[in-house]
Formats: sequence, structure tokens, C-alpha cells
Amino acid sequence: MKWLLTYPEDGPSVARYKAFVEACGAEPHMIDSNYKHPGSLDEFAALLLPGGGDVEPSRYGDSWRHPTVYGVHPPRDELEIRLIREFLDMGRPIFGICRGIQILNVFFGGGLIQHVPDVVPTDVERHEKVESYDEVHALKADPSTRLGAAFADVVETNSAHHQAIDPDRLGSGLVVAAVSGAGIIEAVESVDPNLRISAVQWHPERLNPDHPAAARLVDHWRSYLID
Repeated sequence: MKWLLTYPEDGPSVARYKAFVEACGAEPHMIDSNYKHPGSLDEFAALLLPGGGDVEPSRYGDSWRHPTVYGVHPPRDELEIRLIREFLDMGRPIFGICRGIQILNVFFGGGLIQHVPDVVPTDVERHEKVESYDEVHALKADPSTRLGAAFADVVETNSAHHQAIDPDRLGSGLVVAAVSGAGIIEAVESVDPNLRISAVQWHPERLNPDHPAAARLVDHWRSYLID
């Protein structure tokens, strides 16, 4: 079983993403550094949209760009949006990590907070890395959702991002499954369970495999893989 990852095969975190996908019981196939469409998608059981630079703000209706926006790469935006549509049409699972949850929200017509510290000051809750280390903050799951129920015993997770889903512009057909202590959206899933869409804002691939925020996600995503 193969998963398609929209992360470049020569990216600095490729080993971590590969290890995480393998923990999910799948073989990872990384996209090339030019973000070229892989052609036939028949061999891929799921799509994983990993972390990376920011989504172009105009894609979610913002006519301005925050000075902290970085790493915008239109070819990646275009490829991921195309692949989301194609995997939806095939009825196959779509998963997201960090940037992945954001591009999914954009695809479904939602918007993003361009800089989280403008909404939640860092002295209240920090989401960006501190030096080279991920931040840690509380996690509050909604047990009425499928993904939230999987995280019922998870009290905290890691964090390394400066953007997030705008709660006032949640994409159509998505539901919030977990938030941080200060209310930043940390997980979403599709309202329709048949779509099998599930995404998190944190980085499970950078956690110890037995950390609840990683281990529960592995179990949950594996449960989605039913053709």
C-alpha cells in the first residue's frame, strides 16, 4: 500500500515523514522537488499533505500579505489543490499535517490566520518554534467527532507554525475536532465520514512514536484505509 506525499524527495524532513507513514503501515512516495504531478494515481491508497511554506494569501481571498508570510510556492499550491480534487473523486483518504490542514481548509473555501501571534499573543500561548525546538501547548479534543474521540486522552501536543485555520472561515464540509488551550484550531475532519478527510496542525512525525498525539493519529489514520 502506497501513500502519495506532497513533500519533495530531497526535503530536509523527508526521513521523518517516511518513518511516520511507515508506522501507519504504508509505503511513502514523495513528490519530486519540481512538484510535478505523478501521473496515474491508481497505486496510491491515500494522499498526505505535509508541512512546508505558507499558502498564497490570494487563494483564500486575502488581498494583503502579512510581512511574516514565507515560502509561498504557487506550483505546490496548484498541485495540492489538484490532487485533493482527484483523491476526492477517487473516494480515497486525504490526510494533512501543519500546512496540510491549511491547504485543505483553503480548498474547501476557508481562510487562514496569516500570523497567529496577532490573534493569540505569545505570552498567552506560543505556536512557533523556540530557537530550534517545537513549542508544546494544551490540546482540547471534541469527543463528538471521530478524530476528537481518538484524542480523548491526549492533553498536549507539539507546535511549530505561525499560521492556522481562521475559525470564522472554516471550510465548507469540515468540522473542528480539536483546539489548543487558547482556541487555535488543531484538528479538523470531514463532516461526511465517507470523504475520509482528517488533518492536524501539529507535527506527529517529529514526536516520539509512542507519544499519544502521534500514536493515536497513526491508529486513527490506519482505520481510514478501507477500500
